[in-house]
Amino acid sequence: MTNDKRVIENLRAHYQEIMSNYVIIAYATSRHGFVSGAVCAPPLLSLNAIKNIVKSFPNTSCDLYPSIIKYCEEKDIAENKLYKKAHVSKTVFSKIRSMKDTGYKPSKSTILCLCLALELNNKETEEMLNIAGYSLSDDIIADKIVSYCISKRYYDVYDIENLILEKTGGVYLYS
Repeated sequence: MTNDKRVIENLRAHYQEIMSNYVIIAYATSRHGFVSGAVCAPPLLSLNAIKNIVKSFPNTSCDLYPSIIKYCEEKDIAENKLYKKAHVSKTVFSKIRSMKDTGYKPSKSTILCLCLALELNNKETEEMLNIAGYSLSDDIIADKIVSYCISKRYYDVYDIENLILEKTGGVYLYS
């Protein structure tokens, strides 16, 4: 029996399992109406249809500030000491404080600086980044350095930035 025949026999033997576990969507049409048994891509949606679908998405404006306050309280750090330790300006921190009302979105580097200043672990850092739609990437050397430093409980923003500059030639945390 050839290899092709074995594949076909295997498909026949497992047909019911395949049909019950996999959904095949048929959207094909012809001038006579629906074409039974055809498998192809779904029809393109109109821009209005897409807009209506997007309207139904929940409003997920990020609000990082409550998490920052929670960690400040847990770690007994005053807000003004936090943003100074993180090398974040008072203006930027004020924007973070009011971000739910203004729609302000801090940069990934700003959030990382705050996480380092709060001395968060990798899981807590990822949670903070996720609130704003960011994450640490295995493909970015600077992210690897930050993650490694956090795992070793080394949180000096200035030293970590210098290490990133030395290894990548670019500024990362102070961008």
